[in-house]
Amino acid sequence: MLAHQRHDEILRQVNSNGSVRVTDLVTELGVSEMTVRRDISLLATQGKLERVHGGAVRLEGESVPTPGGTIAANDEEKILAQAAAETIRPGSKLFIGAGGSGRYLAKIISESEIFSSLTVATNYLPAMQILDEAQQMQRDNGKAHSEIVFIGGQPIDHETLGSPSVITAYNFHFHSVFIEAEGIDAKTGLSCNNLDKAMLEKVLIENSEFATIMVPTPAWRRSALGVVCPLNQLSRVISVSAPPSGIAETLTEAQVMVDICQP
Repeated sequence: MLAHQRHDEILRQVNSNGSVRVTDLVTELGVSEMTVRRDISLLATQGKLERVHGGAVRLEGESVPTPGGTIAANDEEKILAQAAAETIRPGSKLFIGAGGSGRYLAKIISESEIFSSLTVATNYLPAMQILDEAQQMQRDNGKAHSEIVFIGGQPIDHETLGSPSVITAYNFHFHSVFIEAEGIDAKTGLSCNNLDKAMLEKVLIENSEFATIMVPTPAWRRSALGVVCPLNQLSRVISVSAPPSGIAETLTEAQVMVDICQP
């Protein structure tokens, strides 16, 4: 793979998922760790991403394409999170996954009137911080407070993964899980870059009554390394862009609800 092709793929993954790990890129691109780090450093120097320990993250305000033009990635995440929040009912037990949409969903929930009635679990550190601060505020004000559960494990890129998180997830049953897609395709189904993350999401979906997938536009037709589940195991898909041909038919056949949100 030529250098410009690697750069395009790195940027595509960063803008789609919000972040990318050096170790994942080494496997996917078939190059050395030194080469990946050099590529990330160059792209950071060019102002196309932000370099962080172990990988890179998307710049705030970066835009993604949609059928109606472009929309800032963080705006898309807010729209997906708002649509997801509207499906949550008082008294629900739910899980929030990693990603920008998950972070915004945690914030929306924490500011809602039904927050105190919810049980919310997450393995995503930014979401956990938001939820924990909101719960502490409820306690300080002497109000009934929500139940917040942090699913522990090995910290990797702001989320906890590995065997401990999977084992813990096996012991939970959720009304709803909310997961941001890294890849969604008719043949592969739902997928993500990290195999440990794929296993955790697989268990969470199996142990929930309702699985809602928030799909950033770049995730359509993308097949990542770790397969989570086929599309017929999903309950609802939320996106600002319609599913491409092939995926749309598969979702319809599987009777998966599709919500298209207007930017």
